[in-house]
Amino acid sequence: MTEKLYYRDPSLLEFDASILNDTANGALHDVVLDRTCFFPGGGGQPGDRGTLDGARVVDVREQDDEIVHVLDAPAGPEGGRVRGTVDAARRRDFMAQHTGQHILSQALLQAGNLPTVSVHFGDGTTTIELDAQAVTDAALRQAETIANGIITENRAIRVHEVDPKDAGRFPLRRTPPEVGRLRIVEVDSYDWAACSGLHVASTGQIGLVKVVGQEKIRGRTRIHALIGARAMEDYGRKIATVQALTRILTCGESDVPARVEELVRNARETARELERLKVEAAAGDADAAVAQARRQGQFLLVHRDLKGAGPAYCKAFAEKIISAPGRAVVVVDTSSSTFQWIAGHSLGERVQLPAIITPLLAPANAKGGGRAAWMQGAGRDAGSAEAFGKAVEEAIDRALRDLG
Repeated sequence: MTEKLYYRDPSLLEFDASILNDTANGALHDVVLDRTCFFPGGGGQPGDRGTLDGARVVDVREQDDEIVHVLDAPAGPEGGRVRGTVDAARRRDFMAQHTGQHILSQALLQAGNLPTVSVHFGDGTTTIELDAQAVTDAALRQAETIANGIITENRAIRVHEVDPKDAGRFPLRRTPPEVGRLRIVEVDSYDWAACSGLHVASTGQIGLVKVVGQEKIRGRTRIHALIGARAMEDYGRKIATVQALTRILTCGESDVPARVEELVRNARETARELERLKVEAAAGDADAAVAQARRQGQFLLVHRDLKGAGPAYCKAFAEKIISAPGRAVVVVDTSSSTFQWIAGHSLGERVQLPAIITPLLAPANAKGGGRAAWMQGAGRDAGSAEAFGKAVEEAIDRALRDLG
């Protein structure tokens, strides 16, 4: 059995120990020590990382009352001594996440009768799944206020190890699991929960709790929270962003939303005007193309290869070409890596574009669809755009010859 130093003193991050077993497992080594500070994970909290005499501890797990350290190198012979060092930043971060989650879960109960169903401690955010189909912003803000008030009061965190039959002495937030002994974590006179994770010594060590989002999942609500240093770092990033915006927009912080809204509105108006001008230009270019187009008997065929003209221009160009009877058009617009295409005609029902063009799509790695006189689509490979446009032109040209 491994002595679990992490429960005796969660702040202890360095230790000496004797090697009980070192078993090769592929490129890794499973190492058991007589004592350890490495927490294997529990209560939803991830396990520790760190080193044993310089070898990286890439995983930690509990197995038959022994703590197995998974190393990327051998630890040494049985009976040898090693020095273990736990990744301090990771340990402290997840202790703050876990304790902050306990505080926030109790606050959610008090603010909106929102019980916690499950939790997940990720590297980016802590998530809490609530037994509620919807959660109001007001309830979340109230829960934040309650939680941060408890943090500010710097209440002590206590751990009680008790027999399950004595659990009734504590007002537990959730029904405890059926285990040999219960480990109850108390936030002084505020919250009690059966938990096998590690926690800070007092709430003041957490710093801050901030709810940053929510989502629906399986008929419940999952909230995302930033806790401790993560919340402070996020606040710092946001302050830097706001300060940068005030410099760029030459306005005060409170005026930033209005200035951004104005810029977005102007940009949209400019984009609309640009599209209008593109349509006008397309109409004029179409008239010039008709004057220079190749004729096939009484019919006229226009093929135009473009570079980044955009959907509005291409559509307006093609529609202008076929606005008079007896005309057909092929437009291919190539970007840096893909292409768009349009084919249309004003030749009547005798020319069915799907029958002509569909067989040409797969060889060009293109897709599209439409009706008898109008088809459009896209291709994944800009390198095949020119050949595809030429193939469509030739197919329509053959159809025109068949019309006589």
